[in-house]
Amino acid sequence: MNNSSRNLLPKFFQILSRRNLNTSPKKLSEDVGFFGNFFQRNVAPQEAAHSQKLSSTEKIILIQTHDVKPDCLDKYEQVHKNLVGHFDEKALNTTSLGHFGVFVGSQDQFIHVWKYEDGYKTADEVRKNLLQDDGFRKINKEMTSLLRKRNSQYLLPFSFWPEAKFREKNHIYELRSYNLKPGTLMEWSNYWARAVRMRDYKHSEAYLGMFSQVGLLHNVNHIWCYESLEERKEARENVWQLQQSSMRWSEIVASTVPLVTSMSSRIMTPLAHSPTK
Repeated sequence: MNNSSRNLLPKFFQILSRRNLNTSPKKLSEDVGFFGNFFQRNVAPQEAAHSQKLSSTEKIILIQTHDVKPDCLDKYEQVHKNLVGHFDEKALNTTSLGHFGVFVGSQDQFIHVWKYEDGYKTADEVRKNLLQDDGFRKINKEMTSLLRKRNSQYLLPFSFWPEAKFREKNHIYELRSYNLKPGTLMEWSNYWARAVRMRDYKHSEAYLGMFSQVGLLHNVNHIWCYESLEERKEARENVWQLQQSSMRWSEIVASTVPLVTSMSSRIMTPLAHSPTK
């Protein structure tokens, strides 16, 4: 390569090419190690399942998402009310935690939250019973004819989150869903174990906090309860002024945002047959 050609190369590549020609095996190994450490993230092996570390109960949460045909909304609510009543009559080992309609977010969408007291054992029993239940099959057939799409997911409640307690009167609920980078759930939870005490400073806003087990994975869902959108606004603004365990809300946000690949927020209102209002 003549001098004029060499001058056309960026200075960085001139230096790099000279180093490659004169690098000893030991030095080359050090360079490779440097770049390897730069691009690779070492992850410590996990000694126990997340379900054992982050949840202290065998109970599981079922979230059902129903996208309803726009011209069938009223009929859908009545049919679903009949379905919940049928479950109550059968005395299945399940607890209804809330039935909601979305009014900000995905339109014509309904969210249903159930708790299985004995975890997957209950889930298996309920599924087997319903397969042989003519009454359920009839109601379910009528309901599915009103849907455009549906989805379900099993989750475990976080051990650091307050136990769900039914609210009275009229409230709005916010379902915040976070899709996390694989392998970051433990780190996320360590921050939120402190953050939930800051966000729930009135001891009335945190309704449910849970992480996915079956269905969409690497997914976390928080449900918050407010009296109004205005109260939600005030609560979210006030938390920036609070400090807990020498860590500010701004620090928690800065630490958790890099763990998230996507997130969504849906504002919901309870249906007439929802146990929480």
